[in-house]
Amino acid sequence: MNLLKHDFQEEIEEVVRSIKQNAENRVLYQYIDNPPISQLRICLLYLFLRQRGVSGAALRDYIVTATLIQLALDSHERVSLNKEETSAGIRSRQLTVLAGDYFSSRYYYLLANLEDVRAIGQLARSIQEINEWKINLYCENDWTAEQYLQRKVDIESSLLRSFGNAYVGETMDVWMRIFSQMILVEQLLAEYRTWNIEQEAGRYFHLLSREEGTHSAYQSMLQHIHKALHQCRKLIALVEGEEWRAELRHLVDRCAEELDNQKARAEEM
Repeated sequence: MNLLKHDFQEEIEEVVRSIKQNAENRVLYQYIDNPPISQLRICLLYLFLRQRGVSGAALRDYIVTATLIQLALDSHERVSLNKEETSAGIRSRQLTVLAGDYFSSRYYYLLANLEDVRAIGQLARSIQEINEWKINLYCENDWTAEQYLQRKVDIESSLLRSFGNAYVGETMDVWMRIFSQMILVEQLLAEYRTWNIEQEAGRYFHLLSREEGTHSAYQSMLQHIHKALHQCRKLIALVEGEEWRAELRHLVDRCAEELDNQKARAEEM
């Protein structure tokens, strides 16, 4: 399913190919899978940078760098803290750490070639924030469901917002809010998919169930997704340029379709 319309889809596909080429390592691929790549975040950053006048190799390098940073962070988060008893488990953990380090080496290389000191500084601050917030998130046991979700959104949208911080403009606040709101939608859809399709509960749904009960938590999560989608559409109306508003509306529509498809699959099970 294309997240952007035909005008931009070919460029997005080229960016994704570049990401995969930079992330490819045949030795690691034999034993572990890379973390999933968020197409939504790629499209959001693409539209933002295109509106700011960035194009060509610079556009590709910014998005590839941001995605490799995310892959490095996600890989290190996958490292198990439990003691591994088997040689396969030990090898998998070691290779997961190495995978994160490999992605880090790739994005450091690309950052050095960007020669954009301001962007490099913003990304470095974002990485520092993310690591600090993650420590806080996983060490604190007294989060409410909404506190946990908000901090998770802060973490997952930080790299996107770091690019917003590197630019100035009257609508910059709108883009920053769109980044956060769309990542909220992404996180809620992931929670919904995990519980409804895989029959497991993510941490947000677990906390919400503890507060409201399972049935009420399920209804609350659905309402939250619809409310977040509605808020995205309101923010998009404030973006300058019909071309960009149309593409962003298309993104939101695809997220709404994913929700409908997940609900339909769950009803068939």
